[in-house]
Amino acid sequence: MENKELEKVMNEMKAKGNGTLSEEFFEILKSATVCVPAVMPRDTDPKIMKQLLQNPGQTQAIPEGARPQPCILENEKHEKFLPVFTSEKELNKGEKAPKFPLFLNMEFSSCLDFLQKRPDITGVVINAYTHNVVFQLNKQKMKQAQTKTIQVSLEEFHHLTRNRMESFHLPKKLFEGKEEVISRLCKEQGAYMKELYEELYTTEVACPYTEEDFEFMPLNISEDLLFVQITMPQKYLMLNTCPSVFAAWDQKEEKIWYYAIVMEGSEKGLHLHQLQEDGKDADLGAAPSEGSELSTILDLIQG
Repeated sequence: MENKELEKVMNEMKAKGNGTLSEEFFEILKSATVCVPAVMPRDTDPKIMKQLLQNPGQTQAIPEGARPQPCILENEKHEKFLPVFTSEKELNKGEKAPKFPLFLNMEFSSCLDFLQKRPDITGVVINAYTHNVVFQLNKQKMKQAQTKTIQVSLEEFHHLTRNRMESFHLPKKLFEGKEEVISRLCKEQGAYMKELYEELYTTEVACPYTEEDFEFMPLNISEDLLFVQITMPQKYLMLNTCPSVFAAWDQKEEKIWYYAIVMEGSEKGLHLHQLQEDGKDADLGAAPSEGSELSTILDLIQG
């Protein structure tokens, strides 16, 4: 998706440097399709989250039941703005800003509809990292406004990154690397988990976890079966994330298993899930009581 004509007009406005937003700019914008950074609500079904994270970086249709919400930026005056970008390339130009985990291709008219339902949002910022064109809505009319540094909250960013680790990145590493990866988890423990997280934190946003945030219990169940339980950090332990995950490797069968205890909200509580090598997620029902997880999962593996 490109908006070369719109970007050309914004380049001309920037060159003039008088802060005036031209009528031509608004005319083109009204019919444009734009990129809007988004996050998934915390109560999103874990299956939907896994489906979205299976093809990172690829354009895909919104799964049925998904309700992505546009990200909101806030300046030092606590004014809120909807960030809009003319292309995915523009969205990724913020070298010092966190990478948005998800974005929507939306008609700008749909953005206006969203803003009418959110009176707490002051206005719109377009291409915040380059053109930084900012205007506000006033009685359904767009008016010019001035603002300074824009900052984005990192909580949802860290939340979705953690979900991506537990439901996609870590199991993918295990299913691909098999014995090598599970052996590194058992030997290097928190240091290796920190390394895996660093692979997801590719901007100047720091990984919030240390090696000591992870607890490991590796077990040699038999001559051929290696099992490890990983207790995940308390930080950003939220809906659709995992208090603990489990991996097992059968050397004789050359098979990996991956299980996770998933927080599914106050009504459902904790559920035990098995993620399979083909990407399918099996919800095995309510999680076993604390202390009996190991025996329950071993029964599933051996039975």
